[in-house]
Amino acid sequence: MQPAPSKRARFLHVIVGGWLLVVGGLGCTQPVAYEGEYAAFGALDTIEAVDASRDSVLTVLAQLNRTAFDSAFARLDAYAVTRDVRTEQLDTTGATTAYRTRTLRYPPGTDPGMIQRADSTGQFQSGGLLAGLAPSQSRRARPSNLAGQVLSDTSDKPAYLAPRTQESYRYALRRDSLLDGTPTHVVEAKVRSDERGADRSIRYARLTIDRASHALVGLTTTRASQILLFRERSQITLRLRRAPDEAWVPHLTRVRAVVDVPLRAPRQFRTVSAYHGYAPR
Repeated sequence: MQPAPSKRARFLHVIVGGWLLVVGGLGCTQPVAYEGEYAAFGALDTIEAVDASRDSVLTVLAQLNRTAFDSAFARLDAYAVTRDVRTEQLDTTGATTAYRTRTLRYPPGTDPGMIQRADSTGQFQSGGLLAGLAPSQSRRARPSNLAGQVLSDTSDKPAYLAPRTQESYRYALRRDSLLDGTPTHVVEAKVRSDERGADRSIRYARLTIDRASHALVGLTTTRASQILLFRERSQITLRLRRAPDEAWVPHLTRVRAVVDVPLRAPRQFRTVSAYHGYAPR
């Protein structure tokens, strides 16, 4: 059985908006296993090509420090920052049929941002899907805490982090570095194809971890699940960067969702936000 409808609803609010929230409240969510569940998002995992000791991977995960990741969006109030946002509607081939872009400059504090540039083309389909993928319902509102939606609180770890459910996943570990040269571990978790992974809605996760502090500074998760007659695949990526004062702050967020609705072609939406031009108070 999957998490309670209220917890699942919080995640779906980010992915597919209020329309699916109503549906999600009607019953439990069941995972979906089918061929090509990553195809809509392109090639992602490299786990097949990496050979690492499972114990070494689990040791890295046991030392994981989530503080910087969980509080990254809260730190935005300490800076002036520019945010470039692009939201797209895609057809069944992955081609963009409509898009909307905005560039906003937020002052330090909690005031709304100022729109510096805006553009759009095409016609978005009506309904609640876009509302959940859009950066916010207000054109100038400050960004919501997407990190808080992706990772549950410390008392309810995702399945690939919780020791009691880690047998549902295969793991890989490699070394890498950020663009600024920060050494990192990259951990991949991919759900097993046998019965051990059958009830896991999180099918894949990739974690980027600062080697020195063990801080989580990047995360990509891919989910596949079914709510009654509605099938959903979604992928969220969050990456952090260092601000001028060395604090970890948002760098990039990317959300993509594919929703199969009865009697309609699958709907795809994607939104990307890039944060730059950080200036402290």
